[in-house]
Amino acid sequence: MPEVEKLVNYYSCSYWKGRVPRQGWLYLTVNHLCFYSFLLGKEVTLVIQWVDVTQLEKNATLLFPECIKVSTRDSELYFSMFLNINETFKLMEQLANIAMRQLLDNESFLQDKSLPKPRRPLKNISALKRDLDARAKNECYRATFRLPKDECLDGHTDCTLWTPFNKMHIPGQMFVSNNYICFASRAEEACHLIIPLREVTIVEKADSSSVLPSPLSISTKSKMTFFFANLKDRDFLVQRISDFLQRTPSKKPCSIDREWNSGIFCSLVQEVPELPSSSPLAVSPSSALSHRPVSFCAGQVPTASQGLLKLFRRNSEELSGPIGAKEKMKEESWNIHFFEYGRGMCMYRTAKTRELVQKGIPENLRGELWLLFSGRM
Repeated sequence: MPEVEKLVNYYSCSYWKGRVPRQGWLYLTVNHLCFYSFLLGKEVTLVIQWVDVTQLEKNATLLFPECIKVSTRDSELYFSMFLNINETFKLMEQLANIAMRQLLDNESFLQDKSLPKPRRPLKNISALKRDLDARAKNECYRATFRLPKDECLDGHTDCTLWTPFNKMHIPGQMFVSNNYICFASRAEEACHLIIPLREVTIVEKADSSSVLPSPLSISTKSKMTFFFANLKDRDFLVQRISDFLQRTPSKKPCSIDREWNSGIFCSLVQEVPELPSSSPLAVSPSSALSHRPVSFCAGQVPTASQGLLKLFRRNSEELSGPIGAKEKMKEESWNIHFFEYGRGMCMYRTAKTRELVQKGIPENLRGELWLLFSGRM
């Protein structure tokens, strides 16, 4: 083993060599899976790199009761008799995924130094294992709500959310991070909510009652108000949100973005003169734009809020035919959805939202909805 190799955790288990189990210890490091056994004078040693693992399976057969199968390019290994097979398999899966990402990104494993140290030393849990657990929670959080890759989960708590579209208190969990407040209902796909802290204007505690204990209201710049209740530690939660709000910078959009979204690009297209076919510039119409200076802000690229089809086919005859009628029906369905569930980043995302996406997004809304659902906004 290299001196820089770090042990994450180790487990007691049996390695099946043929039909004979070898009792020993399974050592999981950042880059290797290792097994060592010394029983009745016979020594068994295994060292496998995570990048060589092609498949991990947790199964139970008559021959191998509740075992973990590790497949490599040229062999299959079976491990069983774990005290906690689910925990072991979860960690193995995570380490294998990290190794694959390192191959794709060509980056080495870096321990998260921003992770706060525990007040009391945790027995049998290494700092690296704790770091991996926190990393797994952050990855799950970002994947669930499609958040930026540098977003770190601060904490979560059980609560209920008042949903005005069906007038119910939906049970679920609230998640708080550096830049977002999110909610996920317990019932799958019932309701998801993403509130960027840059959009929050007021966070206040409402009066408690026997029907609605520990309520909390959050208002946004888009004039939407969200009511949460049944919060276990409301005072601490409000304090944490207030701390994050104080750290949230007030970002002013770049002037070129506003100009781009307000129609500068449309005017540029309209100003291209119609040239005769004999003109040398007719071969490359874009050259007519090349002499007009456009200054972008440093490190920023403007994003058009309208789709190209909307920009270049506004007077097309297709809009008055059956295709145009279909587009209008789609657009009307989305407008009704926006009226009931809200519009923008803070909209209520439900199963109905997914159904509308599957039916098709109208051309007029493709730019806006792509920015919304891809996490770009």
